[in-house]
Amino acid sequence: MTGFIGIVAIIIGLIIVIWPYFAWFLQLGWMLEDSKPSDLVLSVERILGIIFVIVGFILIVSSCSTGKGEDDKWLEQFKEKLEAGQVKEISIGMINPTILSEEETDTVIKMIQDAELRPFDSGKAFGASATGEITFIDKTSVEIVIFGASGGIELHPDATKKEYEIVNEDLKNWFHTNYGD
Repeated sequence: MTGFIGIVAIIIGLIIVIWPYFAWFLQLGWMLEDSKPSDLVLSVERILGIIFVIVGFILIVSSCSTGKGEDDKWLEQFKEKLEAGQVKEISIGMINPTILSEEETDTVIKMIQDAELRPFDSGKAFGASATGEITFIDKTSVEIVIFGASGGIELHPDATKKEYEIVNEDLKNWFHTNYGD
């Protein structure tokens, strides 16, 4: 969407630069009878057009540099937080969540670190045995879904378009034993 807005800004900017009288007329001239803009006004219109073109290019470049890499960046930061011991707590349940003990938290973190985090798109599939949250010291958090759409343990970050299945049979067994039906 940002790229599209950038293209529109470039087109508008080029129209203003090439035909500043037309831009002035659309803004003000149609309301005034028999008036013409001064050379200063036309120069200001051209400068405004150049600004539009520059902003358009910035929007296009920024739309190319964001997007797909955000998911990879989130995943890398998540792994770094686990490695650095920044997990404050892991809670399971929504209404009266159970806070995992320090030992249980360490066990789950170790299993997540050893697991493959496989991106997937849950689409419109919903449902889970349980949900919870991994909360970090910096007050950020990520939703953890137990036996969700993928059939396994999942991470559902708000910051990305993807969900991640935590591929680790030991973790599945641990959650099944402790929080399964």
